[in-house]
This record gives sequence, C-alpha cells and structure tokens, in this order.
Amino acid sequence: MKVISFIEQPVVIRRILKHLDLWKDPRPPPEPLELVCEPCADYVLPWQDDVPEIEVG
Repeated sequence: MKVISFIEQPVVIRRILKHLDLWKDPRPPPEPLELVCEPCADYVLPWQDDVPEIEVG
C-alpha cells in the first residue's frame, strides 16, 4: 500500500470524522480548583530560628 496524499484541511478532516461518527467535540476545560494556602507548622521564619547571633569584630 502506498500513501498517495494527505488530508491537511481541518474542515475536511472534521467532516470525514463526523460522517464516520468518530468526531468528538472537545470538552470545555475543567473549572479551576479552589486553592487553599495553609501555613506549614514545620516552617520556621528566618528571624525565628534558635541559632544564636554571631558577633563580628
């Protein structure tokens, strides 16, 4: 079998697939999820650490 041509026009491809009942309309994108930002109990802010200050000089 040889390939003699390619179908490149989207409209023609869609019509052929619809005729063969193989075309599925793209579904809409999902609704965005509600993001909840909660502080992590293990996170220590830089100014809240237990490391003593080092005096220089």
